[in-house]
Amino acid sequence: MNTKPFYSLLVIAVIIALFGAAIFTPQIAYAKDGTGGGTGTLTASGDGLAAVRGKGTMTVSGNGILWIRDHKGDAQIKVTGEGVRREMANGWVRYIGFKGEATITGSKVTIALAGYDITLEAEGIGKFLLRGNGTYQTGDQQGVWSAEARVITIQ
Repeated sequence: MNTKPFYSLLVIAVIIALFGAAIFTPQIAYAKDGTGGGTGTLTASGDGLAAVRGKGTMTVSGNGILWIRDHKGDAQIKVTGEGVRREMANGWVRYIGFKGEATITGSKVTIALAGYDITLEAEGIGKFLLRGNGTYQTGDQQGVWSAEARVITIQ
């Protein structure tokens, strides 16, 4: 019995559920200028949803669905690996079936990856959201990813 299609559909359903529940709700928690409040570095790894919004350089790698948005139009974006790229009408760029690495540097950018084997590194000013199973460190603060998608300031 071939269970690969079943697991593929299950992964897609989980990713959509995680993204839908997490990425839209916390938008109101970001600072009004869109860059957030904390300055410093972030490292995180795990499975679920990892997103960061702010000013600086952000690198994410893993497998799943990748979203990138350059809010000011000044970002340098480099994406390597696999995935089907689609530019959305609202300014987002989405990669379905993403398996690789993306680095984005800009004055007001958002990068999010929903999937597994995620590694996220960010340096600059902003806030981040981690939902699922994993760990993170920013400044002196260490923690685990949560089920309720808390927005945290980079330290």
